[in-house]
Amino acid sequence: MTGTVVNLIAGGSAVLGGSLRLVLARRQLTPATVHLCVAVIAVGLSAALSDPAVLAAAARVEPAPNLSRLLANAAAMAGAWCVQSMLLHLVAPERDRASEGVRRQAVILLATLAAMAALFLSAGTTYRPDFLSAFARLPEIAGYLLLFSGYIAWSLIRLVLLIGRYVELTDRRWLQRGLRTLQAGAGFGVAWAAHKVVAATTVFLTGASYPGAELLAVVLPAAAVVLVAVGLVLPTCAPPVARRVSALRRRQRYRALGGLWQTLSPVITELRPLGPPPGSTPHERLSIRVVDILDALLVLSPHRDRPAPTTRTPEDAGEIATALARWSAGVPPVRRGTDDSPDDSAEGAVAASATTVDDLDGEAAWLCRVARAMRRLPPPVAPDTGTRTTRVPTTARTERNP
Repeated sequence: MTGTVVNLIAGGSAVLGGSLRLVLARRQLTPATVHLCVAVIAVGLSAALSDPAVLAAAARVEPAPNLSRLLANAAAMAGAWCVQSMLLHLVAPERDRASEGVRRQAVILLATLAAMAALFLSAGTTYRPDFLSAFARLPEIAGYLLLFSGYIAWSLIRLVLLIGRYVELTDRRWLQRGLRTLQAGAGFGVAWAAHKVVAATTVFLTGASYPGAELLAVVLPAAAVVLVAVGLVLPTCAPPVARRVSALRRRQRYRALGGLWQTLSPVITELRPLGPPPGSTPHERLSIRVVDILDALLVLSPHRDRPAPTTRTPEDAGEIATALARWSAGVPPVRRGTDDSPDDSAEGAVAASATTVDDLDGEAAWLCRVARAMRRLPPPVAPDTGTRTTRVPTTARTERNP
C-alpha cells in the first residue's frame, strides 16, 4: 500500500510539474526546455505505470505478460533520451550539430529498446509482483535489467556532471536552487540504477535479492522523480511567491517601526518635512521609513555617552532613548577626545538623501529589535538643562500606517 501511494504521488507530481513548466514557458520554448519537460513527464508516467496496483490491474488485460512493466521501463528510457537531448542542445555550439547528436542518441535508444524487448519477450515470464526476485535469475531478464539500468545511469550521470558545471555560471538564486534540486534528483536516479544492477546480479548469482532491496526499489525512484519535478518548476514558480512573502514581511516591518518613527519624529521633521509619496510600494515605504530613522539616529549620535558601536544590538535602545532626551532638552553634544570644544552637532549636517540603505531587510530587522527594546524601557529621566532652552521641534508631519 505504501509503495502504491508513493509511486502515484511521485508520478503525478512529475507529470504535473513537467506540464506546468511547459505551459508557463510556452511563449519562450527552446529545444532544451521541451526535452527537459518531456523527460520529467515521461519519468512520471514510468513511476505511475510501475506502481504495483497499476501493474496488477494491467496484468488482467495486457496481451503479453508483464508488458506494462516493459512500457514503464521504456518510458523511463525515453525520459533519459530527452535528458541526453537537452544536454546536447545546451552544450552544442550550433543547432544543426545538436540536432545531429539528438538523432544519433535516438538511434541508440531504439536499438537498446529493441534488444531489451527481444530479451524480455523471449524470457517466457508470467505476472509476479516480485518480478526482479522471481525472474532476475534468468539470463534474458538479467541482460534486460543490465541494459535498462546502464542506459538510465549513463544519462543521469551526464546530467549530474553538467549541472555541477552550469550552476556556477549563473547568479540567479532560484535557478541555482532549482538546478541543485534537479541534480539531487538525478543523483537518486543514479542510485536507483545502481541498485537495480546490484539486485539483478545478486539474484542471478545467488537466487535471492539482498535485504532492503524492495524498500530501495520504491524509495529511490520516488525521491528521484519528486526532486526532479520540484527542481524543474522551482525557478519559475518560486520567485513570484518569494516576492509576495517579501512584500508582506516588509509591510509588517513598516508597521512595526511606526512607534519608533513617531518617537524620533521631532528629530526627523527638522531634516525633511515631506512624507512618502502616496501609492508607493512596500519596499519604497519601508526604505523611506528606515532612512528617516537612520538619519535621526545620526543626528542623535553626538548626544550618546559613547560612539555608536559597529555591531548593532537591541541594547542600543537605551543609548538612543537617552540621546533623544538630551537632544530634546537642548543639552550640548557629549565631549569626546582632548579637544576643548565640544563636538559639532550633527544637526543640519544630514541632507535629505544622505543616508543610503544597502541591506534594507537587515537594517529594518535591527530597527525592529531596537523598537521592541525601547518599548520595554522605563520613561527616561529628563536631564538637568539649567538655563538651557528645551528644543521645540518644527511643525510635525503626519503619516498613517497602511
